[in-house]
Amino acid sequence: MKKIIAILAVASAAVGMSLSAAAQGTAAKGFGIVGGFTSSSSNAKNFDKSSVSQYLFGITYKLPLVSGFAIQPGLIYHVKGANLEDADKNHVSAYDFVSSFQTKTGYLEVPVQIQWGPDLLAFRPYAFAEPFVGYQVTKNEDVKGVTVSEDELNSYLNDHKRKLEYGLGLGLGLEFSRLQISAKYFWNFGSLYTAPDQSTGSAVNATGSTIRNAFKDGKNFNGIDVSLAIFF
Repeated sequence: MKKIIAILAVASAAVGMSLSAAAQGTAAKGFGIVGGFTSSSSNAKNFDKSSVSQYLFGITYKLPLVSGFAIQPGLIYHVKGANLEDADKNHVSAYDFVSSFQTKTGYLEVPVQIQWGPDLLAFRPYAFAEPFVGYQVTKNEDVKGVTVSEDELNSYLNDHKRKLEYGLGLGLGLEFSRLQISAKYFWNFGSLYTAPDQSTGSAVNATGSTIRNAFKDGKNFNGIDVSLAIFF
């Protein structure tokens, strides 16, 4: 009888340890690498807007907290962009008209994800809020259908693009084993360009100010991204 009780006790302990290990294994933690795709546009005014598909990659670190909460900062290279076409002729002169304009900006971002989600042993679904700040490291402007030099106008716009960005993302994710899949919608706050010149000056400045005006008053990038992280 004592042997049976001992065997049952050992078996129970083994099952308990297995379940505990399984539960801990479903929630990713520690360092990981992340990559994914992003589709962004802009709420710029007086243009027809469409999205630009780009990418992101970087490193991340997840720290589990209590009651299903976790915090996950990262260091991410994130490329965002927007397509603008056919300026509204009711708001710009024929001289300043732009037939198409594409902008792409690569930011080195520091996002901080604040997660909540229950560990369901086999997987962990979660929701998150993600404030972020970033610094511009790459930029590309491509303007067509203007009456001034496109190269000069592109250079002018690059010179007046803001270096710093900040914003917020809201999304959902799913973890299983060492993998984490997430999707979010993000908003960049603040204007994409510095304020337009008070005096337009040259023709390039006048046309460039038309585009910069479109991004005034918080008109910036917004969109979705889908990413996959692998933890080690």
